[in-house]
Amino acid sequence: MIYGLYQSAAGMLTSEYRQAVLANNIANADTTGFKRDIATFAERLPAALAGVRRGPSAPNLAGLSGGLWLGRTQTDFSAAPKSATGNWQDVALDGPGFLMVAANGQRVLTRDGRLLLDAGGQLVAASDGAPVLGVGGVPIHLNPRGGQPSIDSGGRIEQDGALVGELGLADVKNYAALRKVGAARFAAPDDELMPAAALVQAGCVESSGTQPLSELVNMMEASHAYQLNARMITLQDDSVGKLISTVLRV
Repeated sequence: MIYGLYQSAAGMLTSEYRQAVLANNIANADTTGFKRDIATFAERLPAALAGVRRGPSAPNLAGLSGGLWLGRTQTDFSAAPKSATGNWQDVALDGPGFLMVAANGQRVLTRDGRLLLDAGGQLVAASDGAPVLGVGGVPIHLNPRGGQPSIDSGGRIEQDGALVGELGLADVKNYAALRKVGAARFAAPDDELMPAAALVQAGCVESSGTQPLSELVNMMEASHAYQLNARMITLQDDSVGKLISTVLRV
């Protein structure tokens, strides 16, 4: 095989994947509660160490790197800036933890605290009407004709002087167990859930974790790396073509 072609092709694939991750981050720059992804890469083992091989291998290539390959894509769960809305039903979390909502038949976690009270008095997510879950995993119902509710720092909801519900807050033992399911939400195994230490801030929401300027700079860097690897493939192809022409003439 032509070793350099494989190295450059792997470089193009990793750069292309990184661009896709960055593009998704930029597309969600205005998505409330969104957490950006970070594409990570790892060095591939040389062929002699990667496993059982069939056929001969050039001794002078045995010590060379196997090139760059995709690693695990990680999510940055750092807290994003908060913006005030003045709406009693909008909440943001101060500290680690998530709100719980019921979506597509499962309990999922989110930092998107835009909530609404529907016509029946149920507290739902403003984005798609998914029921917001309270303590114990049950939906929260308020009086649609009662006074304006209020939410304190512990997530307790009061209406007309009475406690009528409490937001269900959860955290996870290992954030690597979280899986994105869309709409700035995450799924996690039940055995990973634990009580959250976060405080609730009513009247504000958490912005997207994407910083567009930084992501655009990273996008340009990934695009440049892709172009360089494509250029290397062209140069190697030209070299092989010249070598073949020389041999044929001889």
